[in-house]
Amino acid sequence: MSIFLSHSLRYAARGWRVIWAPPGSKHPTMKGWPDFATTDVGIIRRWWAEHPNANVCVATGQASGVWVLDVDDKNGAGGSATLLAAEREHGDLPMTYTVGTGSGGVHHYWTYDGIDFHLGNSAKKLGPGLDTRGEGGQVVAPPSRVDDPAHTMPYVVLVDVAPVAAPAWLVDMLRPPQREPVAAFSSSPFVRPRGVGGILGWLVGVQPGSQDQALCWAVRALRDEGLSPQEAGDAVWPVVSAWPCSRGPWTEADIERHLRSAYRGVTAA
Repeated sequence: MSIFLSHSLRYAARGWRVIWAPPGSKHPTMKGWPDFATTDVGIIRRWWAEHPNANVCVATGQASGVWVLDVDDKNGAGGSATLLAAEREHGDLPMTYTVGTGSGGVHHYWTYDGIDFHLGNSAKKLGPGLDTRGEGGQVVAPPSRVDDPAHTMPYVVLVDVAPVAAPAWLVDMLRPPQREPVAAFSSSPFVRPRGVGGILGWLVGVQPGSQDQALCWAVRALRDEGLSPQEAGDAVWPVVSAWPCSRGPWTEADIERHLRSAYRGVTAA
């Protein structure tokens, strides 16, 4: 049994849905991977029989029961300093399942206890170098290794305990502002939401007939929040896939069309 398979089975036993990524990659390449991430032992064994050296990714979100705080220090991101300042103000983070990333960062895994709102993926919402992975997201997991000059080591488990609930102060920093629901997108003036959570919360209420225009605006707004195309697509997919439709169901191709338009000419960080 490969080390990648054994770790995948261990995560699945915890109830965490896993998905494979090509060796050296941070991202699953299977189309529609959020729907295929699984705890099914038979499927997992088949995947790693076909791709024995594939990286292991854990799909975050309520189906796995975990979300992740990503503390990133590479290229001067400053995540550790940002988190330290927050802890000095609010209190230390409790001990929870923790992974060291290949670039020297840290992933703190948390349960969904206390999360009574849509928690998706965010970039820098908590400050420089702090990202989150929730609904529609995923994280690379040990013992994976990423082929990137910034990643000099494999991902490793630093604290092997069961995940716990995040402290209330951290949850409150992620909680979207309370807003009156917007029934439909129109060209008339309205208060445009800010922050990833506010954008996604607003997007939920968009009704058929206005959805394409709303998706176009939302993708651009997420781009302006600092999300990469992958992160923006992962963030909007759970919302768009659940939209009520007067036409056929929305697909990933619809999102990709808006992503290509919004990020045209934008250089990836």
